[in-house]
Amino acid sequence: MKQLRMLALSLALVGAAVSVKAQTLDEVVSKHISALGGADKLKSLKSQVMEGKMHLQGMELPFKSIIIQNKGMRVEFEVMGTKNIQVATTTGGWNFLPVQQQTEPVDANPDDIKDISQEVDLAGELFDYKTKGSTAELIGKETIEGQELYKIKLTRKDASVSSYYLDAKTYYIAKRVSPKTIQGQEVEITENLTDYKKTSDGFVYASQVEQQPMGIKMSFEKVQYNGPVDEKVFEKPAKK
Repeated sequence: MKQLRMLALSLALVGAAVSVKAQTLDEVVSKHISALGGADKLKSLKSQVMEGKMHLQGMELPFKSIIIQNKGMRVEFEVMGTKNIQVATTTGGWNFLPVQQQTEPVDANPDDIKDISQEVDLAGELFDYKTKGSTAELIGKETIEGQELYKIKLTRKDASVSSYYLDAKTYYIAKRVSPKTIQGQEVEITENLTDYKKTSDGFVYASQVEQQPMGIKMSFEKVQYNGPVDEKVFEKPAKK
Protein backbone atom coordinates (compact mmCIF):
# COMPACT_ATOMS: atom_id res chain seq x y z
CA MET A 1 0.00 0.00 0.00
CA LYS A 2 2.83 2.35 0.85
CA GLN A 3 4.40 1.75 -2.57
CA LEU A 4 1.06 2.45 -4.26
CA ARG A 5 0.68 5.69 -2.35
CA MET A 6 4.21 6.72 -3.32
CA LEU A 7 3.47 5.86 -6.95
CA ALA A 8 0.24 7.85 -6.86
CA LEU A 9 2.10 10.80 -5.32
CA SER A 10 4.83 10.60 -7.96
CA LEU A 11 2.27 10.53 -10.76
CA ALA A 12 0.47 13.51 -9.23
CA LEU A 13 3.71 15.48 -9.04
CA VAL A 14 4.55 14.65 -12.65
CA GLY A 15 1.07 15.75 -13.70
CA ALA A 16 1.42 19.00 -11.79
CA ALA A 17 4.80 19.65 -13.39
CA VAL A 18 3.36 19.11 -16.86
CA SER A 19 0.45 21.43 -16.04
CA VAL A 20 2.79 24.18 -14.85
CA LYS A 21 5.03 23.76 -17.89
CA ALA A 22 2.04 24.04 -20.21
CA GLN A 23 1.28 27.43 -18.71
CA THR A 24 4.70 29.06 -18.91
CA LEU A 25 4.80 32.38 -20.70
CA ASP A 26 7.41 31.33 -23.25
CA GLU A 27 5.45 28.27 -24.28
CA VAL A 28 2.14 30.12 -24.61
CA VAL A 29 3.72 32.88 -26.70
CA SER A 30 5.60 30.33 -28.80
CA LYS A 31 2.38 28.45 -29.56
CA HIS A 32 0.67 31.72 -30.39
CA ILE A 33 3.39 32.54 -32.93
CA SER A 34 3.20 29.03 -34.39
CA ALA A 35 -0.58 29.35 -34.73
CA LEU A 36 -0.03 32.47 -36.83
CA GLY A 37 2.31 30.63 -39.18
CA GLY A 38 5.63 30.91 -37.38
CA ALA A 39 8.28 33.57 -36.86
CA ASP A 40 9.46 33.66 -40.48
CA LYS A 41 5.89 34.18 -41.68
CA LEU A 42 5.37 37.09 -39.30
CA LYS A 43 8.72 38.65 -40.20
CA SER A 44 7.68 38.64 -43.86
CA LEU A 45 4.72 40.97 -43.25
CA LYS A 46 5.00 44.23 -45.17
CA SER A 47 1.46 45.44 -45.76
CA GLN A 48 -2.19 44.63 -45.16
CA VAL A 49 -5.30 45.78 -47.03
CA MET A 50 -8.70 44.86 -45.58
CA GLU A 51 -12.17 45.66 -46.88
CA GLY A 52 -15.47 45.00 -45.20
CA LYS A 53 -18.39 46.43 -43.28
CA MET A 54 -18.47 48.43 -40.07
CA HIS A 55 -21.62 48.22 -37.98
CA LEU A 56 -22.24 51.28 -35.82
CA GLN A 57 -25.41 52.70 -34.28
CA GLY A 58 -27.62 50.64 -36.55
CA MET A 59 -25.70 51.64 -39.68
CA GLU A 60 -23.70 49.35 -41.97
CA LEU A 61 -20.78 51.30 -43.39
CA PRO A 62 -18.40 50.07 -46.13
CA PHE A 63 -14.79 50.63 -45.12
CA LYS A 64 -11.23 49.93 -46.19
CA SER A 65 -8.10 49.74 -44.04
CA ILE A 66 -4.55 50.05 -45.40
CA ILE A 67 -1.52 49.37 -43.19
CA ILE A 68 2.17 49.46 -44.03
CA GLN A 69 4.23 47.59 -41.46
CA ASN A 70 5.52 49.88 -38.71
CA LYS A 71 4.76 53.00 -40.76
CA GLY A 72 1.12 53.94 -40.83
CA MET A 73 -2.57 53.24 -41.33
CA ARG A 74 -5.26 54.72 -43.55
CA VAL A 75 -8.96 54.02 -42.97
CA GLU A 76 -11.64 55.00 -45.49
CA PHE A 77 -15.35 54.68 -44.75
CA GLU A 78 -18.56 55.81 -46.39
CA VAL A 79 -21.43 57.28 -44.40
CA MET A 80 -24.43 59.37 -45.39
CA GLY A 81 -23.16 59.72 -48.94
CA THR A 82 -19.73 60.99 -47.90
CA LYS A 83 -16.27 59.42 -48.15
CA ASN A 84 -14.28 59.90 -44.95
CA ILE A 85 -10.58 59.33 -44.37
CA GLN A 86 -8.48 58.94 -41.23
CA VAL A 87 -4.70 58.61 -41.46
CA ALA A 88 -2.24 57.91 -38.65
CA THR A 89 1.48 57.31 -39.01
CA THR A 90 4.35 57.02 -36.58
CA THR A 91 5.17 60.68 -37.30
CA GLY A 92 1.70 62.26 -37.39
CA GLY A 93 -1.73 62.04 -38.95
CA TRP A 94 -4.71 63.79 -40.48
CA ASN A 95 -8.46 63.40 -40.96
CA PHE A 96 -10.93 64.35 -43.65
CA LEU A 97 -14.42 63.86 -42.28
CA PRO A 98 -17.15 65.45 -44.41
CA VAL A 99 -19.68 63.67 -42.16
CA GLN A 100 -18.49 66.10 -39.46
CA GLN A 101 -18.82 69.07 -41.82
CA GLN A 102 -15.10 69.20 -42.59
CA THR A 103 -14.39 70.77 -45.97
CA GLU A 104 -10.67 70.00 -46.06
CA PRO A 105 -8.19 67.68 -44.33
CA VAL A 106 -7.10 68.68 -40.81
CA ASP A 107 -4.26 67.47 -38.61
CA ALA A 108 -5.14 64.73 -36.16
CA ASN A 109 -5.06 65.32 -32.42
CA PRO A 110 -1.68 63.94 -31.23
CA ASP A 111 -3.40 62.21 -28.29
CA ASP A 112 -5.60 60.27 -30.72
CA ILE A 113 -2.66 58.74 -32.57
CA LYS A 114 -0.07 58.32 -29.84
CA ASP A 115 -0.72 54.57 -29.72
CA ILE A 116 -0.52 54.05 -33.48
CA SER A 117 2.69 51.99 -33.29
CA GLN A 118 0.63 49.22 -31.64
CA GLU A 119 -1.85 49.18 -34.51
CA VAL A 120 0.67 49.17 -37.37
CA ASP A 121 2.68 46.26 -35.99
CA LEU A 122 1.19 43.58 -38.25
CA ALA A 123 3.08 40.78 -36.50
CA GLY A 124 1.38 41.66 -33.23
CA GLU A 125 2.76 43.00 -29.97
CA LEU A 126 3.46 39.57 -28.48
CA PHE A 127 5.82 38.65 -31.30
CA ASP A 128 9.41 39.50 -30.34
CA TYR A 129 8.06 41.64 -27.49
CA LYS A 130 11.39 41.81 -25.64
CA THR A 131 13.17 43.35 -28.62
CA LYS A 132 10.39 45.94 -28.79
CA GLY A 133 11.16 46.95 -25.21
CA SER A 134 8.07 45.37 -23.66
CA THR A 135 7.74 42.96 -20.77
CA ALA A 136 5.10 40.25 -20.44
CA GLU A 137 3.63 38.24 -17.59
CA LEU A 138 1.42 35.18 -17.77
CA ILE A 139 -1.29 35.94 -15.22
CA GLY A 140 -2.93 32.55 -15.53
CA LYS A 141 -5.86 30.83 -17.15
CA GLU A 142 -9.46 32.06 -17.07
CA THR A 143 -12.72 30.64 -18.34
CA ILE A 144 -15.03 33.20 -19.92
CA GLU A 145 -18.38 32.03 -21.30
CA GLY A 146 -17.07 28.48 -21.48
CA GLN A 147 -13.89 29.44 -23.33
CA GLU A 148 -10.54 28.74 -21.62
CA LEU A 149 -8.15 31.64 -22.09
CA TYR A 150 -4.56 32.39 -21.15
CA LYS A 151 -4.24 35.95 -19.83
CA ILE A 152 -1.00 37.78 -20.59
CA LYS A 153 -0.22 41.22 -19.21
CA LEU A 154 1.93 43.20 -21.65
CA THR A 155 3.72 46.31 -20.40
CA ARG A 156 5.29 48.51 -23.06
CA LYS A 157 8.42 50.60 -22.65
CA ASP A 158 6.22 53.70 -22.23
CA ALA A 159 4.58 51.95 -19.22
CA SER A 160 1.21 51.53 -20.98
CA VAL A 161 -0.44 48.16 -20.42
CA SER A 162 -2.74 45.81 -22.32
CA SER A 163 -4.12 42.44 -21.32
CA TYR A 164 -4.18 39.77 -24.02
CA TYR A 165 -6.44 36.73 -23.76
CA LEU A 166 -5.35 33.76 -25.89
CA ASP A 167 -7.65 30.86 -26.67
CA ALA A 168 -6.18 27.82 -24.88
CA LYS A 169 -7.06 25.58 -27.84
CA THR A 170 -6.06 27.65 -30.86
CA TYR A 171 -3.66 30.14 -29.24
CA TYR A 172 -5.26 32.91 -31.27
CA ILE A 173 -5.97 36.22 -29.53
CA ALA A 174 -9.59 36.17 -28.41
CA LYS A 175 -9.60 39.48 -26.57
CA ARG A 176 -7.46 42.52 -25.87
CA VAL A 177 -8.24 44.94 -23.04
CA SER A 178 -6.49 48.32 -22.91
CA PRO A 179 -7.06 51.42 -20.76
CA LYS A 180 -7.20 54.54 -22.91
CA THR A 181 -7.57 58.24 -22.23
CA ILE A 182 -10.37 59.64 -24.38
CA GLN A 183 -11.31 63.31 -24.05
CA GLY A 184 -9.58 63.43 -20.68
CA GLN A 185 -11.35 60.37 -19.27
CA GLU A 186 -9.94 56.92 -18.59
CA VAL A 187 -11.84 54.30 -20.58
CA GLU A 188 -11.23 50.56 -20.75
CA ILE A 189 -11.38 49.47 -24.38
CA THR A 190 -12.18 45.81 -25.03
CA GLU A 191 -11.64 44.22 -28.44
CA ASN A 192 -13.13 40.79 -29.10
CA LEU A 193 -11.62 38.92 -32.04
CA THR A 194 -13.45 35.94 -33.53
CA ASP A 195 -13.95 33.81 -36.65
CA TYR A 196 -10.28 33.47 -37.56
CA LYS A 197 -9.49 32.71 -41.18
CA LYS A 198 -6.41 32.11 -43.30
CA THR A 199 -5.56 33.68 -46.64
CA SER A 200 -4.50 31.57 -49.62
CA ASP A 201 -0.88 32.47 -48.85
CA GLY A 202 -1.14 31.37 -45.22
CA PHE A 203 -1.66 34.59 -43.26
CA VAL A 204 -4.08 34.34 -40.32
CA TYR A 205 -6.55 37.08 -39.33
CA ALA A 206 -9.70 37.58 -37.26
CA SER A 207 -12.55 38.23 -39.68
CA GLN A 208 -14.83 39.63 -36.95
CA VAL A 209 -13.76 42.33 -34.47
CA GLU A 210 -15.95 44.02 -31.89
CA GLN A 211 -14.91 47.09 -29.89
CA GLN A 212 -16.58 48.06 -26.63
CA PRO A 213 -17.84 50.35 -25.16
CA MET A 214 -18.02 52.08 -28.58
CA GLY A 215 -20.34 49.39 -29.91
CA ILE A 216 -18.40 49.01 -33.15
CA LYS A 217 -18.46 45.70 -35.01
CA MET A 218 -16.28 45.08 -38.05
CA SER A 219 -16.46 42.20 -40.49
CA PHE A 220 -13.65 41.74 -43.01
CA GLU A 221 -14.67 40.31 -46.35
CA LYS A 222 -11.53 40.86 -48.43
CA VAL A 223 -8.00 40.65 -47.05
CA GLN A 224 -4.64 40.90 -48.82
CA TYR A 225 -1.16 40.79 -47.34
CA ASN A 226 2.08 42.04 -48.89
CA GLY A 227 0.43 43.54 -51.94
CA PRO A 228 1.92 46.72 -53.41
CA VAL A 229 1.00 49.78 -51.33
CA ASP A 230 2.38 53.25 -52.06
CA GLU A 231 3.26 55.27 -48.96
CA LYS A 232 1.72 58.28 -50.69
CA VAL A 233 -1.65 57.08 -49.34
CA PHE A 234 -0.54 58.62 -46.04
CA GLU A 235 0.23 62.05 -47.48
CA LYS A 236 -2.10 64.87 -46.51
CA PRO A 237 -3.64 66.49 -49.60
CA ALA A 238 -2.68 70.08 -50.26
CA LYS A 239 -5.28 72.74 -49.58
CA LYS A 240 -7.31 73.74 -52.61
